[in-house]
Amino acid sequence: MDLVSFVKNNKLIYRIYYHTFSFAINCLRRFVKTDDKLILFLSYGGRYFNDSPRCIYEAMLEDSRFKDYKLVWAFKQVEKHADVKNKVKIDTLDFYLTALKARCWVTNVMIERGLNFRGKNTYYLHTTHTTLPKASGIDDKKENSLVVPCAYKYDCSCAQSELEKKMQKSMFGLKDDQIIVSGYPKNDRLCTYDETRRDEIRGSLGITKDKIVILYAPTYRDKNFGAMKCPIDFSKWESMLGEKYVVLFRVHPVVSNATNIDSSTGFIYDVSNYLDNVDLMIASDILISDYSGIFFEYAVQDKPMFCFAYDYEEYVRNRSLYFDIRKEIPGGELDENTLLEYIKNYDKEDMITKINQFRQKYVTEYGHATEIVVNTIYDKIGKD
Repeated sequence: MDLVSFVKNNKLIYRIYYHTFSFAINCLRRFVKTDDKLILFLSYGGRYFNDSPRCIYEAMLEDSRFKDYKLVWAFKQVEKHADVKNKVKIDTLDFYLTALKARCWVTNVMIERGLNFRGKNTYYLHTTHTTLPKASGIDDKKENSLVVPCAYKYDCSCAQSELEKKMQKSMFGLKDDQIIVSGYPKNDRLCTYDETRRDEIRGSLGITKDKIVILYAPTYRDKNFGAMKCPIDFSKWESMLGEKYVVLFRVHPVVSNATNIDSSTGFIYDVSNYLDNVDLMIASDILISDYSGIFFEYAVQDKPMFCFAYDYEEYVRNRSLYFDIRKEIPGGELDENTLLEYIKNYDKEDMITKINQFRQKYVTEYGHATEIVVNTIYDKIGKD
């Protein structure tokens, strides 16, 4: 277990960390003046240069309204991002000074590093990284005991529907005017790509055009946090599905690796380290997942989705769900063999009807989120 995980999972140590460093940074805040032309970006705690924060960043680079702004990224490993002009190493004094100076924070998680601080005039925009069927934030009693003192103080959070807005009000303790139903900027590309782009991504992965590509993207289990031994026998999948199919296997970002994936047969491709999850959704023909929010992104494409909740009873004993995902996505209550047969023989028209019903309920806004969010930021910080 690394130091961050140790602090986060030890209640006493976390409380000491929280109060000591929150006090220190807020003392420092007294001497730091806001830079009205500084915007700080962060994705997944500084691990990546991706997701909705990157979409917003790239849109700002092309937007004349932001030509005089300094756009800064925070990374754990700044040396890996030579193409990013302005960057800062996370968890350093320079990072905290930059955060205190910034007029705007843009992130898909949180920027405060488990602490309680903000600049004197900082506008805090949370892009959200996914819609969650599983309880999170204040609603997750396990997480609640540790992180709620520092969370969730967003000025604006992005949602994909009025239903998700209601969920965010509960999980983050936000008010109506702190949530915009804009969709997620990262998902705009799912509405605009063409077959050429799809083929380019497949080609980069070594997959031919004639294959039916399944993206299997399970979420993490608390017991697998940091690593995952996949319980699926993919040789059975290969045998039952046949040579027309290949599988892209993608673990959740908090899982460092899957320890038992054999990619030597050419049937399964471990794409867990592939940076852009949206590319994988574009390249694939079918999605299989379980309790992951990826369903709520994939749904905008009118492609088949299947729920494989093989450990549902065990999962809900450890993590609450807002609703029974098995009843929302086809296949959710099938065993493995029946599910694989269903994938080969599903009725396409019936599947599209079910996907449309799911989308109308959970994903009503998509396709123009980047524009909406960039305009929202400018309206808040650019017209002062």
